[in-house]
Amino acid sequence: MSDLSPTSSGLGASFVEPLCSAKNLANSLVVEHAPPEIRHLVCEKCWRSVFSADFFQMAWKPKPEFDYSTHRYFSYETSTWRQIQRQRRQHWIKFRRQCQWCKLLCRFIKNRYLFLEKVRQPPKNKKYHLDIKFTQDRWNTVELSLFVEEGWNGVFRIHTAEDDPAAKFFVAREVLSDVDSTMTYKLIQKRVDECANHEHCPPPQSIYFPTRVIDCTVLERPRVFVNQGIEPHDYYVTLSYVWGESQPNCTTTKNLDSYIEGIPLTNIPKTIMDAIMVTHKLGLRYLWVDSFCIMQDSEDDKAREIAQIRRIFRNAYVTIVAACSETVRNGFLHDRRPAVRELIIDEGSLPFHCPDGSIGTMRLRRRRYPPPNREPRPLCPPEPINERAWCLEERVLSPRKLIYATHTLLYECQAIHDNINGAPNFVELCDPEQIPRLPNRIFLPPPAIPGSDYLADHEMAMAWYTMLTLYTPRTLTHSRDRLIALSGVAEQFHRIWLQSRYFAGMWEHQLPGALLWKNSGGEECCSRPDGYRAPSWSWASIDGEVNVLSCGSDGILCSIIHCDVTPVRPINPFGAVKVGGSLVIDTVLQPAVWYPASERESLFTAARAQSDPSKWPDSYYNQGFIGLVHRDAVEPVSEESGCVHVSLGFVRQALNYAYGLVLISATANESCVFRRIGVFESHFRHNPIIEEWLNDRHQRIKIV
Repeated sequence: MSDLSPTSSGLGASFVEPLCSAKNLANSLVVEHAPPEIRHLVCEKCWRSVFSADFFQMAWKPKPEFDYSTHRYFSYETSTWRQIQRQRRQHWIKFRRQCQWCKLLCRFIKNRYLFLEKVRQPPKNKKYHLDIKFTQDRWNTVELSLFVEEGWNGVFRIHTAEDDPAAKFFVAREVLSDVDSTMTYKLIQKRVDECANHEHCPPPQSIYFPTRVIDCTVLERPRVFVNQGIEPHDYYVTLSYVWGESQPNCTTTKNLDSYIEGIPLTNIPKTIMDAIMVTHKLGLRYLWVDSFCIMQDSEDDKAREIAQIRRIFRNAYVTIVAACSETVRNGFLHDRRPAVRELIIDEGSLPFHCPDGSIGTMRLRRRRYPPPNREPRPLCPPEPINERAWCLEERVLSPRKLIYATHTLLYECQAIHDNINGAPNFVELCDPEQIPRLPNRIFLPPPAIPGSDYLADHEMAMAWYTMLTLYTPRTLTHSRDRLIALSGVAEQFHRIWLQSRYFAGMWEHQLPGALLWKNSGGEECCSRPDGYRAPSWSWASIDGEVNVLSCGSDGILCSIIHCDVTPVRPINPFGAVKVGGSLVIDTVLQPAVWYPASERESLFTAARAQSDPSKWPDSYYNQGFIGLVHRDAVEPVSEESGCVHVSLGFVRQALNYAYGLVLISATANESCVFRRIGVFESHFRHNPIIEEWLNDRHQRIKIV
């Protein structure tokens, strides 16, 4: 294809070895005996020129990404456009394969004329000057840059397969598409072995065993194994997945005995069958799956097993996360090649003459971008599992995760979140900040947990609030599970906060600050649930995303007198609560009028002036403006203007902001019993209403 003639910008004399050297002789033998599948990647002309061992070694001088020295280029002049086309046809006729290098160059040359030149087609007798260079980024990923006629044309990440001879020289791997191959299971075992040496990752231990598991020894006849009280010293795997639909063949009190003998394969959905397969191929025997290891027709058994969720997932050898499966029927071991094609552009494979004399392949890939002038679309949609509330605690409690994503298989532990084979993703599949993770110290054994200090306490508080932010937008089939589906995470935090009681999603030591949570849905906030889940002062009483306004410990204007919450089941103090929970606080309480339909978010206006209006500045405070309201839910009381009460809670003097609760009377008979319907914030600088309230008398009220 090309008459290779190195230019001075590409080569220094020190790079060229005598052609008669033993090394070159060995390289020539390698070239002549290269495997056909590599040899036929390029045409005869390219094989004898650009991809000959000698000239290729001259080009193979990878430099740091921002090294702009001139000698990093390898330059040459191609054959004429007509000769290139002729050579491409000859290669196709002979091998029924395209020359990957000619194909790449032709596309770039055509694009140059399409966008930069007046002539639309390349002149037949024109030759082209090409610059080639290899660079390395800070992660040691090698990239190939191609310049045609001194114009930038493309940068390609170079990958290769794990078992390719070039793997010793390229750290990047192909995005793994076959997640059920022998190589995949070797990579999984390698990751687990490496994880055992991570400072903050606990090694696999057989210190706990669930009540029931699936015995995966015989793939043709999985069966339920019941732990009779003597815990086997063996590892087990857990499965985190989306049901997506009912499972009619779950374990029940009626079929448990028959399932102990064996579960008919026709009764096992695809996702669970795939998990059985993975467990078996990992050389492990036991798998925990909720639908087959909890008796689904027994509320008592559900309560007992859900109370063990933290221990079940925390002590698993590894958790299989079926992230890509929308329903239990979908499975997760399918070929990922269609999904990978949506993420990246395959520019083909090229021969690679390794510095050690062997020959392998380098695969060129580019990220796929949305077409210009079109609305961008997500290249990889959010994984179904990230929408489900139950799956959050299953993920963050597990020490090791195999995440079967849409595009490949990932490995995650306390130390890393990476494709199983280290391949780059090309696109951000999620914001790194949104990767669910608990602090390292929360998993230390109790004697090793460090003592309390400000930084550690702040880290833990932020971790809890982050969990709420990640958890609350997720969906539940049964809204009543709002507290239950986070109970395992709460129990794990309690190992740090041993002296703090847990009140329907709120920690005693974080009150009253934790009361300042707000609905993050804005105008799209949800309706208030029909049934009772928690007291109105708890975030668990509403649906949708919430976050906590961080006010710190300064400027607190109210205090907690008493809190009373009773769990539905004493076996799970972090789960559902009974009707009747209450909170007694000492606070400044003032009447007000709420106008939900006003501009911005709901405006808050005073019901009566608490000071002489003649003393107010001439501004909109004349109208009795107090602040803005964030309503908790869509409900009749938040849709119409009406009288409410405000409980002043916090002042941030540095920012001149005050915060508090918006309340309405809970009953007609008791004047000091209220229900929360929102929070307010007020910029009180030069606002005499708030300034006067700061000095008003306190009173005790009950919020239910």
